[in-house]
Amino acid sequence: MIATAQLTAADLAALPDDGNRYELLRGDLLTMPPTGLDHGMVFGETFWQFKRFARETDAGIVVSEVGFLLARDPPTVLAPDVAFIRRDRVPAAADRRGFAELAPDLVVEVVSPSNSMSEIHDKVLTFLETGVHAVLVLEPKRRTVTVHTPDRMARTLVVGEVLDGLDVLPGFAVPVADLFA
Repeated sequence: MIATAQLTAADLAALPDDGNRYELLRGDLLTMPPTGLDHGMVFGETFWQFKRFARETDAGIVVSEVGFLLARDPPTVLAPDVAFIRRDRVPAAADRRGFAELAPDLVVEVVSPSNSMSEIHDKVLTFLETGVHAVLVLEPKRRTVTVHTPDRMARTLVVGEVLDGLDVLPGFAVPVADLFA
């Protein structure tokens, strides 16, 4: 990820589509190059598991790579790999254009080779500070899921354990191994 000059959310929205993904973290532009196959497979499986559960239970919506305007000053727009929003918090149709102006209930970040742990840590803290109830960091290389919650007590799950939906998605459960299959 490469940081450049301070921008606004409007500047971010006006960037041309050049194949990269962009985010703003406290006004700094972050550039994410296209991901590799490993990342895509873990992302796809994780998205599908959450989407299936949300659809079956009508718990809310699951989206991918949607920009969430988490703060205006300094401007912060992050686009997690996967995000869940409870049904009662989904914006009305008229309010769905542009960046979503809310913190999702749960986000998933899949670590790519281009990510530094410092960068991931900064994003996790930003998500939690802006109201996200659970941040899941999936590390394909280690086949782990680290669960971050507002109490700042992270726990790491490994293959052989089960990821649950915490208080955010009661009843959700998936073996960690399934996310990396």
